[in-house]
Amino acid sequence: MNWGNKIVVAFVLFAAFIGYMVVKAFQEDFDLVAEDYYAQEINYQQKLNRLSNASEEGKEVLVSQKDGGVHLTFPDKGTTGTIHFYHPSRKMFDRTFDIDLSDSQIQKIDRSELIAGSYRVNITWQTGEEDFYQQSSIYIQ
Repeated sequence: MNWGNKIVVAFVLFAAFIGYMVVKAFQEDFDLVAEDYYAQEINYQQKLNRLSNASEEGKEVLVSQKDGGVHLTFPDKGTTGTIHFYHPSRKMFDRTFDIDLSDSQIQKIDRSELIAGSYRVNITWQTGEEDFYQQSSIYIQ
């Protein structure tokens, strides 16, 4: 085989590789972090204020895994709000729960409600007139 044929074979192999990469790229599923990320960006200062309220006043929520589920321990009674479990790899695994505290100020979420993997837990809650926000990470096994 002379050098001209080798160049042609190299170009054909390179074109096949590029074609393969294009096909694989079109098969990849890209989920947005949030469908309404423009609206979330506009309200970002409110989120920062809520975050500073929680850290300055020492009102962080304790997130832990116990007894086959996730336990969230809130600092105050009379708390309302939402808990959002964000799964970075697939939107279909995201879950949102309303805060419904027991007498001991604990929200229990059963393990069967969540798929195994890494989650970012976004908690937005209100106690009285004050708004709070906290973001935690947890790995569900």
